[in-house]
Amino acid sequence: MQTLTGIIDGKLRLLPPWLLLSIYLIVLGLLAVISFRRRWLTLSGAISAVVLGLVVLWMGGVSAFLVFLFFFLSSSVISKFAKEGERIEKKGSRRDMVQVLANGLPAALCLLAVNFPYLRIPALTAFSAATAEATADTWSGAFGMMSRQEPVSIITFTKVPKGISGGVTAYGFLGGLVASVLVATMAMGTLALSFGGASIVAGSAFLGSVIDSILGATVQVQYRNKEGRATEKKEEDGERNERIRGIPGFDNDMVNLVSGILSASLAFFLATVVS
Repeated sequence: MQTLTGIIDGKLRLLPPWLLLSIYLIVLGLLAVISFRRRWLTLSGAISAVVLGLVVLWMGGVSAFLVFLFFFLSSSVISKFAKEGERIEKKGSRRDMVQVLANGLPAALCLLAVNFPYLRIPALTAFSAATAEATADTWSGAFGMMSRQEPVSIITFTKVPKGISGGVTAYGFLGGLVASVLVATMAMGTLALSFGGASIVAGSAFLGSVIDSILGATVQVQYRNKEGRATEKKEEDGERNERIRGIPGFDNDMVNLVSGILSASLAFFLATVVS
């Protein structure tokens, strides 16, 4: 079944490559400027988003880009509702280059296999799963911040400060599940994934967001500031904080990257088996 976006992609591919590239760059440039001015992205984040967006458009067309764009726009908007977390998190809601790559690179890399006939469906499924996982992780964190329920560690079930990695709430799980299903549904409508493929996307993404929380509660580095509060910031007010757990250098960006890769790998494997 061919989708509306699939028809649009077919028409666009008839254009000369230089013209198609120019159109893509103009669209991505406008989106980057808007995102920078609205303080969704830093300058480095905007530049890296253009590069990733170009990979997605060139390899997956408008069909894949709309799925990718939904992640970026929805996550940018919903992150603004969780500003309390900026006191604890290493970075705020404005994404820099490292954050953009950590969340978007696993999905973009999956599209490198779409031109191989037998790998096309698994690659699109993996792309959708990685995008859905990044969306689910952001949504679950924002929903958790907005919840009146005190978060608990996903490992010990003891109370933890709001905004700290590894802390979960029922409301946060709901946000992650809703995001996973929404992206999977979009993949059906734009990438023509079957219901089974969409189910793989939603399941792999939600599982990936849970793994993200587990990694955040175990191997992600965490510090204690001079006031005795848990934080993900290595330094505050020019003073180094005390590391209390986790692997040095294994921060939230690394957790996001690993979780995205795991979600994409699981979805790719399952889609290969099913197809």
